Amino acid sequence: MDESRVPTGIDGLDDLIEGGIPRGSLVLLAGNPGTGKTVFGIQFLCKGAKDCGENGIYVSFAESEETIMYNMSKLFGCDLRNEISGKVKILDFTTVTEKGLGTILEMILEKVTELKAKRLVIDSFSAMAQAFKEPMEARSVLHNILGKLVRNLGCTTILIAEVPIGIEKIGISVEEFVADGVIILRKGNHNGRLFREIEIEKLRGTKLERRNFLFTLDKSFRVFPPFSQKEVEDQEPFEPARGTKTHYPSGIPELDEILGGQGYPRGCSVLFELGENVPVNALNAIINPTISSFIMRNRGFITVPTIGYGPEDIRKMISSFTGEEKFDKFVRVLTFPNPLSDMNKPYIVPWKDPAVEELDAISNFNRYMEAAFELASTTGKNTLHLLSGDNLVFLAEKFNSSVVGRSVIANRLGKDLMIYISQPSIPELTKVFADILSMHFKIEEKNGSMILFGKKPKTIIYVIEPDASRACRVKLTPLI
Repeated sequence: MDESRVPTGIDGLDDLIEGGIPRGSLVLLAGNPGTGKTVFGIQFLCKGAKDCGENGIYVSFAESEETIMYNMSKLFGCDLRNEISGKVKILDFTTVTEKGLGTILEMILEKVTELKAKRLVIDSFSAMAQAFKEPMEARSVLHNILGKLVRNLGCTTILIAEVPIGIEKIGISVEEFVADGVIILRKGNHNGRLFREIEIEKLRGTKLERRNFLFTLDKSFRVFPPFSQKEVEDQEPFEPARGTKTHYPSGIPELDEILGGQGYPRGCSVLFELGENVPVNALNAIINPTISSFIMRNRGFITVPTIGYGPEDIRKMISSFTGEEKFDKFVRVLTFPNPLSDMNKPYIVPWKDPAVEELDAISNFNRYMEAAFELASTTGKNTLHLLSGDNLVFLAEKFNSSVVGRSVIANRLGKDLMIYISQPSIPELTKVFADILSMHFKIEEKNGSMILFGKKPKTIIYVIEPDASRACRVKLTPLI
C-alpha cells in the first residue's frame, strides 16, 4: 500500500484516484442535503479504523451523535457503536455559538492528539461558519488551525460543506481555495428517477482520467467505475434457475426481482432500447444469461443479430456459458452467406444472398419461420427469439407496426419469449416497438457507467456491473 495515500474506504473510489487521498490533505466534500455527505464521512472513518488501523474523529455541528448512530447503523446493517468502539470518536457540537467556538476548536485538536487520530471529519463547516461574523475569520480558522495544525499532526481531514438546494456556490466561497481537494456530490432526476453523481473537482497530486462518476447509497457509499468487461478463465459453471409454468428466468437474480420475482412471463414480448454510446457488451451482459438459461434447459434460441455481429461471435460468447455441443444443437443464427465461413454449420441459417438475389422480405421471413418451427420441433419446447431492429430494417423496409403487432399476438398464444433490440439509428422503429411490446427497458451510458431502467414497467435506475465472481457474470446494483 502506498503510505503517501489514505484509502477512503469508499468502494470503487480509490482505484479512480491513484489509491486514495494524499496523506495529510484537507478535502472539501460538498453537496445539497440528502446527497450522502454524512455517509461518506462516517464510512471514511469506519473503514479507516477497521481496515487500516487508523483512529478517527467525527465532529458534528449538524446532527446529534444518537441520530448519526441510528441512521448509519441502519444503512450499514450493523451496530455501528460496536464497530467503532475505541477507534472512532464522535464529538457532538450541535449547539455551538461564536463565544464557545475557540474552545471547541481547541477540543478538536486535543482529541485528535489524545486519540492519535489520523482521520478527521467535520460536519459541517457550513454550520460551524455561521458562528463567525466575517468570512475572513472562517478562512483563518481553515488555513491556520485546520490546515497547518492538523497537517502537522498527520491527520487527513474531510470538511463537509452544505450547499443549499438551487445554489451552485460552495459554502462561503473560501473553503474550496484553502482545500487540497474538492469533491462534489449531486442528487438529481433522470427521466423521473433518482440519479446520483460524484465529481472529483480537484485533488492535489492526483492524475484524474475522468472526473465524474455515478454512485449509490445501497447498503454503503459506493462509486461505479467506467463499464468494462474482461474475459475470465476458469469461469464458474453457469447453472440456470428452473422456470415455472408461467415464467422464464432471466438468469440474473436482480433482473428476476425487477420482473416480479420469477422472471419473464411466458408469451411476453420485450424491448431493450439502446441509448447513444452503449457498447454491445453492455447489452450482452443483460441478455446472455437469459439466452444461456434457455439453452441449458434444452430450449431453442433463434436470432437475427445486430448488423456486424456474426454467428461465430455469438457462438464464442454463448458457448462459454453453455458449452459448444449444446450451442450447436439448440441455436440458430440467421445470417447472409459469407465465403469465408462454413455455412454448413448446424447453427447457421443463411438468408438470400443480396449479391446474387434480390432481397425479398417475404422469403426471408419464411426462412426465419421455417428455422423457428424446425427448432421447436427438435426440442419439443418453447423458444427464445432475439431480433435486432437494425437488421430487420435492412432486410425489410416495410417492417412496421402491423408486423410487430402480429408477432406479439402470435407469441402470446405460443408462449415463447421474444426480445427485440432497438438502436438510436432507428427512432421510428423504436417508437413502434415501445407502443406495442409488453415490456420496455432502456440501457444508457452515464459518466462511463451503463445503466438500465424499466419504462414499462417503470423501475428505478440500476447500474450494470460485470462480475466475474458470479456464474451469470453480471450484477445489477440499484442507484438509491
